[in-house]
Amino acid sequence: MPGAEVSAGVGWLTREPEDRRLSRPPVALVVCQVRHETEYAASDAARALKVRSALDWSTELAESLVQGFNLAVGQFTGVSASQAPSVRGWQLKTPDGAWTVSLQPDHFAIETTQYGGWGEFRNRLGQLAAAVGENVAPALEHRVGLRYVNQITHPDVKRPVDWHQYISPELFQKSLYEGLGDGFRAAMQVIESAPAPDHSMIIRHGLQMDNSGRLTYVLDNDSSRQGSRPFDVQSILESVDLLHLNELRAFEMGTTAALRDYCT
Repeated sequence: MPGAEVSAGVGWLTREPEDRRLSRPPVALVVCQVRHETEYAASDAARALKVRSALDWSTELAESLVQGFNLAVGQFTGVSASQAPSVRGWQLKTPDGAWTVSLQPDHFAIETTQYGGWGEFRNRLGQLAAAVGENVAPALEHRVGLRYVNQITHPDVKRPVDWHQYISPELFQKSLYEGLGDGFRAAMQVIESAPAPDHSMIIRHGLQMDNSGRLTYVLDNDSSRQGSRPFDVQSILESVDLLHLNELRAFEMGTTAALRDYCT
């Protein structure tokens, strides 16, 4: 389905969200990425070890190599491997694989598949940002992004149209899903809005079948702040707090009270 443009200042991006703790959160993945100017100090193993030591949770260090490529566009389009050497980065993973930290010359990121709440995630992000600031020492922050991927299931959903009870009418296209037959596999839509200057919210949402044949609803909210400014840990955390607020607003806009009651 084609993307849709939503104008800035719509009500769902300004109202105060509930922010209640869910006992059955549908969150499948949470990622925060901070992009900065290219600093090859991030490739140094000794600095990666110092970042690892600064974190108060156990991780295993692994090297990652990224190979660039050349794209030629003209009468004939072709892709070839770059002659430049591979760029080295690092991954720090918890022993259970639930948390991953990525250190690259132009960004760092933290992600989890076992989200336990904003307090824990923000605390670990703060430790990581402080460790990068001290040991890699970027001068500029270019972009901060926060993404929540919700994989929603409900026992009462048997057909695509059943989701109308749990997904808000602003998103759910009931007339479309009423006519879907047994051959249906997925339908996704993209919405983009600008909640504030230099901020973006991209919502990818829709139905899909999982590997077990269940009908799930994906609500993938990707919020970001763009624009270069001095690298400062407190400033990064303040930006992320605002992005998190917009994530809550987007989740409430995309779901009904019946679904949130079920997840509580």
